[in-house]
Amino acid sequence: MLQLSSGLRVLALLSTTINFSYALPQPSQPHRLAKDGLQLPRLDKRVATQDYVAYAVAGIDQMQTWYNAATGLWSNAWWNSANALTMLADFQDCFPSMVNPITSQVFPTTLAKAPAFDGYTGFLNGFYDDELWWVLAWIKVYDVTGDTTYLDTASSIFEDAKNAWGTSPCGGLWWDKAHTGVGAVENELYLTAAAKLANRKPSSPSDGYYYDEAIKAYDWFYGSGLINSENLINNGIVLSTCKNDGNLVFTYNQGIILSGLAELAWASGNNSYNDLANTLALAGIDHLTNSEGILTEPCEATGCDGDEQQFKGVFGRNIQFLYSRATNLPAATAATYKNFLQVNANAIWDDDQANNQLGLDWSGGTAGMATIQTQSSALDVIVGAACVS
Repeated sequence: MLQLSSGLRVLALLSTTINFSYALPQPSQPHRLAKDGLQLPRLDKRVATQDYVAYAVAGIDQMQTWYNAATGLWSNAWWNSANALTMLADFQDCFPSMVNPITSQVFPTTLAKAPAFDGYTGFLNGFYDDELWWVLAWIKVYDVTGDTTYLDTASSIFEDAKNAWGTSPCGGLWWDKAHTGVGAVENELYLTAAAKLANRKPSSPSDGYYYDEAIKAYDWFYGSGLINSENLINNGIVLSTCKNDGNLVFTYNQGIILSGLAELAWASGNNSYNDLANTLALAGIDHLTNSEGILTEPCEATGCDGDEQQFKGVFGRNIQFLYSRATNLPAATAATYKNFLQVNANAIWDDDQANNQLGLDWSGGTAGMATIQTQSSALDVIVGAACVS
């Protein structure tokens, strides 16, 4: 049964039409002619399917029972909380009235409380990927609030990874400060964060400061061999050879880079970045879904750990980004993205939901066995379906 808090129950039953009037960046304009405060592509007009909106509200209401205002985190999960925060901001982007009573409290509380969690300082810890998840979260919060405090926070966190970029024997960014590995996740996050900052701060702190980082990261990633012959992204590089390890393909590695490529297309006016994003996204949908079109993670057969439980939502979130924001998106590709989000959102709610708790296996069997990771990951897709419907 759908269970909504009293504060959001009425809102979830209202028809919602959102009108945006933000101008698209002109592809013909080079990056260095852009000014700070560049208007980014927005959803021009959407009428959401009210079922998806209601599902999202109910799922978020449940998720908030795990929020700790003393730490600013959900279940004291670190990088996963950055993803939960991003999901809330995505929902606010499409349906602000539905979630603002929550986000108006959560955004400032997490900013104030989370930096000092577990002895960390300023959202920095021993892992560059963890830090960059927070960069993306605060960029998205800035996008929906307009509060530059959040964007400045993202910029500050980014500097730690920037200072380490290129120091591994294979180039790119180390996964961790102990220098145990170089792989896809941290380098995709770096590219995406740099591209997003480039579009929001194109001439600050200097002209092209973030754009140059995004191009550098793209050139490294494209030449790294991490994208295999099936257009799937493997997880790691062998440090002794600097070659693709040919090992696991995780759903989030297939998704992280997508919005970064779209933003790089806006910053540069070069649509080839969008073409690559669509190639990777379609390969992910083709290879990482089951016969019913449901996204699956390799670990689901044996049980996923707390990190892996987060992965699928990242892919879904970035598919929604391409559908809603990518320029020159072919109609057939857009239809594939929309169908993917709706099919998976339907499966989550019909087959893997119990008392508004969302499980790991979206085909069913884990309903009611929810964690903050499975909950926020599934909500990424439900929010995505709401935004594109």
